[in-house]
Parts: sequence; C-alpha cells; structure tokens
Amino acid sequence: MSSTSRRRKDGRQSVSAQKESKTPALHEQLDEDHIKQFYNVFHGPHTRQIDKKQLARLLKDIANIVYDENELDLLFLRINTKRDGLVTWDEFISHLILGFQSEEISSEFRSLDAPISKLPKVIRSNHRHPINRISFFPTIKNGIHYDFSDGNYLTCSKDGVINYWCMDLKLDRTVLSSSPELKVQTTWVLDMVCLPDVSVVCTSSSERDLRFYDTSACKFELRIIFSSLDEAVVCMHYEFNIKEKDEESKLIMGDMAGNVKILMFNTVARGPFKSQPGIPLLHVRYERLVKRLVPGFRIVEFRNLHTNWVRQVSYYKTLQCFVSCSACPKAAVIIKDITDNKSSYVYKIPKGAWCFTFCECVHLLATGGTDSLVRLWNPFVPNKPSAVFSGHHAGICALILQDSGKYLYSISKDKCIKVWDVIAQTCLQTYLTVPSELGEYSDFTALYNPDNRQLFLGSVTLVVLQLRPLQCSEHTDGTTHSLAVSVVLYNPLFKVILTCGWDSFIIVWDPWTGRRILVVKEAHVRILRGETLSVEITAATFDPGNQLLLTGASNGTLKIWNFNSGTCLRNMSIEPGCEVTSVIWIRGRILAVGWNRHVTEFADNGAAIESSSTGKSWDIRHSEDVFCASVRIPQTLATSTYNGELVLWRLETGQPYRCHNVVHPTTRLRIEYKLDKEEKKRVHTTQGPLSRSSSMYTKKSNSEKSFQAAQNQKAHKLSTIHIPETYIPLRGLATHSMIFLSERTMMPGVATLMIALENGNIQVWSHHPGGNFITSFRAVHSGVDYVTAMATDAHNEYLFTGTTEGYIKTWLMADYYPPNPAPNVCLPKYRLIFPFMLKDLVDGRAKRAVRDQPKPVLLSSFKGHMLPVSGLAYLNEAQIVVSCSTDCTTRLWTLGGRYLGTLGTFKPWIPITIDTPPGNDREYNIPTDLKRMASSTSFKVFTGRNYERSKVTQNEEEDKPIMTANTNKMDIYGKRLEEPVLGNHFKISPRDVGRYAFSLDTTLPYIPVYTHLIMPPAKDVSRPHTSEGISSSQGVK
Repeated sequence: MSSTSRRRKDGRQSVSAQKESKTPALHEQLDEDHIKQFYNVFHGPHTRQIDKKQLARLLKDIANIVYDENELDLLFLRINTKRDGLVTWDEFISHLILGFQSEEISSEFRSLDAPISKLPKVIRSNHRHPINRISFFPTIKNGIHYDFSDGNYLTCSKDGVINYWCMDLKLDRTVLSSSPELKVQTTWVLDMVCLPDVSVVCTSSSERDLRFYDTSACKFELRIIFSSLDEAVVCMHYEFNIKEKDEESKLIMGDMAGNVKILMFNTVARGPFKSQPGIPLLHVRYERLVKRLVPGFRIVEFRNLHTNWVRQVSYYKTLQCFVSCSACPKAAVIIKDITDNKSSYVYKIPKGAWCFTFCECVHLLATGGTDSLVRLWNPFVPNKPSAVFSGHHAGICALILQDSGKYLYSISKDKCIKVWDVIAQTCLQTYLTVPSELGEYSDFTALYNPDNRQLFLGSVTLVVLQLRPLQCSEHTDGTTHSLAVSVVLYNPLFKVILTCGWDSFIIVWDPWTGRRILVVKEAHVRILRGETLSVEITAATFDPGNQLLLTGASNGTLKIWNFNSGTCLRNMSIEPGCEVTSVIWIRGRILAVGWNRHVTEFADNGAAIESSSTGKSWDIRHSEDVFCASVRIPQTLATSTYNGELVLWRLETGQPYRCHNVVHPTTRLRIEYKLDKEEKKRVHTTQGPLSRSSSMYTKKSNSEKSFQAAQNQKAHKLSTIHIPETYIPLRGLATHSMIFLSERTMMPGVATLMIALENGNIQVWSHHPGGNFITSFRAVHSGVDYVTAMATDAHNEYLFTGTTEGYIKTWLMADYYPPNPAPNVCLPKYRLIFPFMLKDLVDGRAKRAVRDQPKPVLLSSFKGHMLPVSGLAYLNEAQIVVSCSTDCTTRLWTLGGRYLGTLGTFKPWIPITIDTPPGNDREYNIPTDLKRMASSTSFKVFTGRNYERSKVTQNEEEDKPIMTANTNKMDIYGKRLEEPVLGNHFKISPRDVGRYAFSLDTTLPYIPVYTHLIMPPAKDVSRPHTSEGISSSQGVK
C-alpha cells in the first residue's frame, strides 16, 4: 500500500527505494472525477455488481490504471470482502476509505500503551497537613545550564513545613518557614516558589508578607521580608534567563483582590540577595518597595484585572506577556504585556477559569474551570475557543501539555485524569484509579517533570504517575505490543505479518518497511460489573485462502476477522471460561481446542456472517486441559494435554485411531468404545474446566469409577480412552508444542510429527496408523529450559524452535528420518549460511549439549528474547524467521540468525526487499537489550561471518605443527631472558622470621593471657628537669 511509503525524515532515501518497488495504492491513483464515474457505473441499470475482469476493464477505461495479474488478484481479494466473486459499490468505496484512513496513521512511532499504564507510586508526605504546593529546585550547572534531571523537589504545607526530596524521592531534609513577628499564632503559608539562579526560596502567607530564604550551602536562612502587602499573595511564578545576565528576573504574583504584581531584579552576583555584612535580615514594608526605596528591586502593579482571586499566573516568554486566570466570567484569562499597559488579550468564560497551560512553540492555550470543560484557544483569537473537550464531572484543577502540544492531560477535582489527543480532538484515556491515599476530600496540587515525564500529585500523601514514558534507546529497541505477544503469523497472500497479544490487540505489519498497517483494539472483551475489560488472545490462524483471520481468547470466545479492514464477521464460543489454546481452519470446518478437554467443531460455509455461534463438541477423550494441537491435511488431527496424553484423530470421521502417553511413548493405549452415561452427562454439563491442582488429586478415583462403570454397564459405543493405573498417580510431562512436517509422505518409519515436551526433549513420531514413536532428541542446552514454539519451512528442510529462556534454534530436518530415498546433505553449504557452525576456540553450551547427538544437526542457536518465545513463523521467499515473545516484542531474523529489527520499534527501520533474502551488504545490528546479556555464541551469530574470520584464523594457527608455533614464538619474543631478569640493580633483602617457644602457666585455675604476651622490657623513665623558678618557689613554701 502507498501508506507504507510515509516514513521518518531520517529514512527518506530508503523510502524512495521502497516506493519504486511497490505500485501505488488504488486510492492514490483516483481523483474525484474518477470516483464519480465509478459511482455512475455501479448505479447503472445493469451493473450493480462487477467481477474481476470488469473491474480491470473499468480501471483502464476510467482512470487508465493497469495492474498485472498478481496485483489485480490481490486488489480484488481486498475489495471483495464477501468472498462471492462480485464487487459492489459499497465494497469499492469502503476500500478507498480504508486506504485514506491508513494514510492518516502516522509513520512516526506511537506506543500502543495507554498514556497512563504503569502503576502509581504512593509516598508518605512527612507533613502534618496536606501539601498545598510542589515545586522543583533545579541545580544550576556551570552557571549557565539547568534542567529537570538534577535538583530537588520541594513540598510545602500550610504550617510552613518544607520538605526537600531527592530525585529518587527520598526525603533529604525538612525546614520551616515561619514569621518572626508571630509569637503565639502560627503562620499560614499560601504558596511557595523557587528562585534557583539566586538560590532562594520564597513563600507567601496569610500575614500578607513575602519571605525570601537563602538556601545556598544547604542553608535555609531568612534573608528578606516584604510585609504589609495590600492583599495576601495566593499564587506565584518565577521567570529567569540564566544565559542573559543583563535581563531582569521576574517574580509574578497574584493576590486575593485580582491584582497581578511583578517583582523584578537583577541576578548578577545574586543581586539583592547577596549577603551584606551587618544586615542578616532585611525587613521592608511593601509601600517602600512601591516607592522604589529598596535598592535592587522594582515592582510593577496591574490592579483590578480580575474581580476574584487570581488562581494561576505564568509568563509567556515569546510574547513577553504574563498570563493570569480567575473565576470571574468577564476576565477569566488575561494575557498582558508587562511593558505596555494597553495591549492585552481578554478571554471571557461564563464561569471563569481555575487553571491554564500553554505551549509557546505552537501557540496553543488550554483553560479549565468549574464548568468541567476544557477549552483550547488560539492565544491571538480570544473571542471563541478553537475546540472544547467535555467529559469531566467536576471542575478542572490542573492542565498539562505534552510533546509540543500534541497531548493534553486534564485533572478534575474528583481525581479523574483524562488524556486528550489535541490534533484528533479525541479522548485517549480516562484514568480513574488515582490512589485513595491521596485524600478523598482535601484539595491537591500538581507538578509535571518534562524530563522524566512524571506527574506529582500532592495532598495527604504524594502520588507519582508516569505520563507516556519514553523508551531509552540504550536499553531497548521498542515493543510490539503493550503486553505479551502470544501469536505471530505470516500471510503469504498479502505478504504481511500479523501479531496478537495479551493486550487484546490485533496488529497487521508490513515487514518490508516495518510499518504498522492496521490496529484492532479490544478484539475480545468481557463485561464485569458494567466495566468492559480486554481479554487475552491466545490462539489465531488464517483460513485456507489466507483472506480471513480466526482468533481465540482466554474466555473461550472465537472471532472471525477481515484483517484488511479490521471488521469482525462472526462470533463463536467453545465454552464459557475455557481458554482456547489452539485453533485450526480447514476447508469447510473450524476446529478449536482448549481447557474444555475436547475438540469443538464449527461449520464454515463461506458466508461472511454466520447466525449460529455454537459448535458441535467432539467426544471427551482427554482427562486434562488440551495444550496444543496440529493438523496434517487431509488425514490427521493431533492433540496433546497438560499430562502428556496424545491422541491422533481422523479428520474425515472425527474418531481417534491412535492414542499414547508421552511418558511411555512406545506403549499404545487401547481405545474403548464404552462410556458411562452419567459420566458423559457430568462432563458435558460442566460449565468450566477443573483446576489442574484439583484434577490431579481426584483423577485416580474418577478414572477407577469410570472404568468400573464402563465394565458393568453397557452404553452407546462412543470413543473413550482408559489410561492404565500406572500412569494415573503422576501428572506426566506436559506437551507445549507440536508440528507436522506436512511435505513428507505418511509412512511408518518417516518422521512426520514433532512434539515438544516439558523436559526439554522433542519426540519424533510417525502419524501413520501403523507407525509409532521413532526417537527423541535434546532440544535445549539448559536443564530448566524447554521448547514452547516450533515452525518449519515449506519444504520441511529446517525446524525452528523457541524456548522458555528466549533461545531460537534451527535444526536440519532434511536427513532426519526422511522418506526414501534419503536426500544428500552438504554440510559445507550450511556453514556458509549459519555462522553458528563455524569453528570455535572453545565450544559453547549449545554445541556441547549436542556433542553426542549426531542428528538432527544443530545449525544455529542464539538468544533472541529475554523472556520465553511464544511463537515462530517463517517467510519462505525472503528466508526470514519471525519470533514473538512474552517480552512484548516481535523480531525478524535472517535464516542464519542476523538481527533485522523489532516490529514497532522507535528506531529507523532499514527496508527489506520484498521476497529477497537479506544479503551481507546490509547493515546489521545487535538487539539492545541483549548486548549485555547474550553469550559469546549469540554474539558470534549476531555479528556473522566477518567476526568469525579472525576466530578461524586463530584456530588455523593452533592446528599448525608445534615446530612452526615455536618458530613464530621466537620471531615475536626473541631469545629467552637470562637470569637475573631484573638485573643487579635490585636485590631482595633476606627476611628473618623469629620462632618463639611458648610455655603456658597452668598452675592457676585460669590462664592469664596478659602474662604470656611478649612485651619489650621496661625502661627507666628519666625525670624531667625542673626549672629554677619552680624549685625556688617550692623551697619558699
């Protein structure tokens, strides 16, 4: 599609190359006149529907568009959503609309996580009263630089207690802002502001004063007091320019009478806050400040701007204006120039404004007030807001703009946070889970740190929220889903990759450009107490024609999707509460297995919408949850369970023809055609699967009852499997994955079925009725690891396995129990493809684990993920392996194991040529999260053959004769050094160590240790000389 050509600015060259290799989409080649002509044709008297040939002729006649045969087939399949071979006008115009909508999807990275997705952090405030202000005191570096990454958070309460917090939110120290004039009555602090360029903290109080505290050298000393203000200051904002020393700093204040006052001073050498000898405290009345009798300060007053309290003040730097708001309708928000009293912008809001925020780079102003509405304004057009956001049920207390005005966070008085997309003017999230510890009825204050994207809410406690946190490129390449990725599929018809996850998202990806084509959110949901909750997607597959998608969820629901448009076509369910573990779609039938312990079959007659949502249940033949299933068309369906039961079914009749237990694979279990009616009724009426723990304890007794009842009573001939008692006490080995090698013929001695067990082995079976268990091999190199996902190529030459520790291994299946005649295998050819096979100085764990295992040959082994691999897929034309994991990533690898990229990454994507294997001239990287964790073997695979050439050279040198090695050593080091090596300039002096014979005194009841200590002999102490004056005075006495 053409929308894939919209890429980041730093990848324009790669984008142009991609455009040349792809035909523009249909909606890009049609204009308005063309669409009108198509409308007239479709609404003609005889052409309500057209077939593929007619569509090709119309495209050529109307718009002069010519497609080749393959492109026309794909286009027709995309348009014909009903799959009836005829295209209607609704289908045609819907395809064009979807094409235009896909172009609107930004090519830039956009996370699938909710803006507020992480759990909040609650911190004890260490205040006796609720917090009424949170400020940040940045550290000035080199006198010219500061940011929000280094400094202290300050929290203040009305009693004047100010707490200093470190960046990791550990309490640093506590200080007190008190009035020296109050002797009995305590102070009431209304606001606090930090002045970092002069190392001062200013507080305003109900005593109508301003107190400036010197905080240099970890002090908190009262330096200046401005008292007897006209009205108490209720809000403050400080603006300074650290780079321009000549520019005056501004302290903007709003008071209870609606006045705005600006205190300006120069900050060179800390300005008026510099310590002066003999003046520890400067106490000045406000009227002297107004008369400019205080050196270093000047004040500008803007009186009667509002008729109510000033709620918030700030400074609009680009316009050199201050902004203030109040809960008065005629002058709710005012933007006024500080140098010219005449120029101002007045915004009238019916109930006034409580808060505002603005973004100077895009000139966007947002306001909120008691009417629960968020208004967006153009600052230069105060007559009417450009947009109004509604949805809150209480007054707006705080507003935050993020990412240059793209996202807006509004916080209401009832602690409801809404996240808005400003460009699309939609609500992205409503966050209602603010911890109750913040305080239910008390007011709160907010502070946003743009550096780490943390929102601080302060009241009774301190709550920290992460607002769309950025991903660090030094630790991750990005994520594909917000939660674990459970399924990855490749569609060879449309050449797209499809992923499903526990976040209930279905995402269609273009693997050649790394672009996200389509996102279906909340694909499976459930209603709990009136709330819609997402349900994890656990299984998915395509229909035989690769045009539709079938998904299964953890609550037992199944859905059929048109993944080109994101439309749900059909809803089904196996059993309430039963997780779907595997789904299979064959021609005319849909099979689903899960925790209900049997196969559920649904009819597929080709219609887009099916009225019936219930399926036909096959016979109960498992005693535990079915973990995996695989199909070999048209003969066999294989299912296996949590306790290792393996049953092979005939697809035509739905009857089992072989059953085993993987604990004893050589023993074939007998199939009985008897079943107790009451037992069958109990099983079918069960509403959900039994828990594994309870079923393990009751399995023996239930099996004995079932066996006795079947022997004593005669029932209908239905297939059931009776497990011998020797298998019952233990659970056995769980089967986590299985796969058929479908290209191989069904013969008794041919390996056609691979089963991955919990002990790390892969069992090899023949699904022929006369076949049996063949052998098994070790598929992991760690004792606690096992295979969780498997995939193979179209010719069954390779077997790809993924493990719980994140390793991806490739095994050679071409000569492993193949059908006759056995093909010839050339291992040197594979050494050119797989860097893992190159010789190592010391074999790694992966090679040592298969040292005594000649076949199958391990071609590659590397760590691909930090968490278990949940799915694998293979792109045959491009020779690319796709892996998904519970670490929320889906990654692309070359056949040899080189890293291509992570779907959904925020880093630039290097385009891949369609259906062409990546070559050695491509720039390969190493996954960022694996750089510090991967082994030397994984690094050898990631770096490829170039890294190994030096290694091979070293190994070849080791294989040379000993004489040659000695010659090379002589050439490098010269002749042997002669004694003494250090020469005669240094000689180690001999060291004499004394030996002492101890004899303990045992005559006493205890041995006094101090008597046996070796002490130097006592010496006589000489008497000091006495002066004549002292001796004469002693003589007088």
